[in-house]
Amino acid sequence: MKVSDNIDVLSNLSVTIVTGASSGIGLDLLDLIAKDYQNILVINRNESKTKPILDELLIKYPSTKISYLICDLSDQNEIVHIINVIKNNHIKINTLINNAGMFPVKNGISKQGVEITFALNHLAPFLLSTQIFNINAFVKNALILNINSIAHYQAKGNFEIYESNEYQSLSRMQLYRESKLANLCMTYQLAELFKKNDILVNATHPGVVSTGLLANYGWRSFINYGLKLYGKSSKISANELFSVINKCKTEQLTSLYFSEAKIVKSSENSYDEYIQNKIYNISIGMTNSITMGNK
Repeated sequence: MKVSDNIDVLSNLSVTIVTGASSGIGLDLLDLIAKDYQNILVINRNESKTKPILDELLIKYPSTKISYLICDLSDQNEIVHIINVIKNNHIKINTLINNAGMFPVKNGISKQGVEITFALNHLAPFLLSTQIFNINAFVKNALILNINSIAHYQAKGNFEIYESNEYQSLSRMQLYRESKLANLCMTYQLAELFKKNDILVNATHPGVVSTGLLANYGWRSFINYGLKLYGKSSKISANELFSVINKCKTEQLTSLYFSEAKIVKSSENSYDEYIQNKIYNISIGMTNSITMGNK
């Protein structure tokens, strides 16, 4: 993990964290947040893309304090390093936007041996959210917003497969669906757990967005071409996302699922307490060695 040289500018400040903000919705959302005079900590994977973005934002909005961390969020050890940076710099979090995610265009596993889509789309926001909570870095009425997908409606919730090699029998689309259902079940679980601490937890589907997610992957580029033709612009989606953030905070909303800025009902499986408890326990088990080592 690499820490920006100016991380101390965020010391003792209330900050908005955005993950995966080097392109698309995350990038356009940064502009809206900076324009709103919020202090920002960006967590991205690519420094060569991140630094010019933040330099440009600082020129446009000189009163905003912005810094960054460069890391691989699928690696739990790097998330522990993020938590230590936040703790050591006395950074307080008013909003955590878990935007980083992936579609499994190829098979892979994380450094902890977890299927890579599940590691990034679910375990990363789970670990980031719970560890920030554990160091008492969330301010009162802080918001955790998980970027989700309508793909979760077709997920089964058979999360036990991630504890073995059975996940290899799933298609890549199904791996994506299951990771998003896990993320949504986690959203509802954490909303309940954090309620007494006045921390809001919600999830949102931004809609079908014009994206470069699948570019340069052979035949999948045709799918990407279709998204560019028929998906809405990332600027529109970012504005809708910004409105969701403001609505959640203004109205103190928690444990909700939004789709294109509207509150809607998520899948039946996402409300199933047995499935929720199952994914919570599995998530604890898959991150326990990391969190115990950081105590």
